[in-house]
Amino acid sequence: MSMEANMAIEEIERDLHKIVRERDELRKERDEIRIELLHAKAAVVELEKQNLELDRMLKIAHSQLSEHVRKCSSTPAPKNPIGSWLSSPDDYPGLCSAEDMWRNGHLQQALSQMPALIERKDFGVRHQINARLLLSAMIQSSSHDFQLALKWAEEALRMASEEQQLLDLAGKAQFHRGLCYYYLGEYANASWCLSLASHLEGHEQWVLDFQQKVEQYLKALPERDAKRSVSAGFKFFCHPKLDNFVYSDSI
Repeated sequence: MSMEANMAIEEIERDLHKIVRERDELRKERDEIRIELLHAKAAVVELEKQNLELDRMLKIAHSQLSEHVRKCSSTPAPKNPIGSWLSSPDDYPGLCSAEDMWRNGHLQQALSQMPALIERKDFGVRHQINARLLLSAMIQSSSHDFQLALKWAEEALRMASEEQQLLDLAGKAQFHRGLCYYYLGEYANASWCLSLASHLEGHEQWVLDFQQKVEQYLKALPERDAKRSVSAGFKFFCHPKLDNFVYSDSI
């Protein structure tokens, strides 16, 4: 065989080897793409399952929210409230005498009893917190010193925020704080407090009524009015650790 023929054959063999390598590379790419498609398909199936679960959870949440709104709208205001005080004499008998004096129109006599009631520790911390809230409510109804009323409500909130089992009183304290801010014209502060009091069991409608009043005042404020936002240094929980966490998280 001539030299030219041998060279031609070698050239053809090189081309064949090249074609085989390219074919193998294409097959490898094809297999990799198939694997990626299988992973993508599995991911799509998983996402579809998650979407179905989220839809189910959303329906449950919507149903629970609707039920909560229904209950709130049908819950009557607490019976015989003295001013804004959420009376609970069955739970806190130590405050009954002051409550009765206030209810019967002897507010100054009731106020004179409060320092001793606040200092009493034998009834426990729940009594001490409620005594401060009762005094805050009395001050709200008897004078325009809403800063003093706010001081007692915030002290009660600080005490109630110390322990998990006192969260019901924390909500009650937030309610009284909200009223103080409402009367002070600080409507954004009031709105936050009342929102944090919305879980106050048995008094949902009472809280909601004040929330609606506050929202009306907020909407009436000019768009750039500073009172549309909470005031500088506003204490969400009157608890150093909790408030520091809120502000650090917002930075």
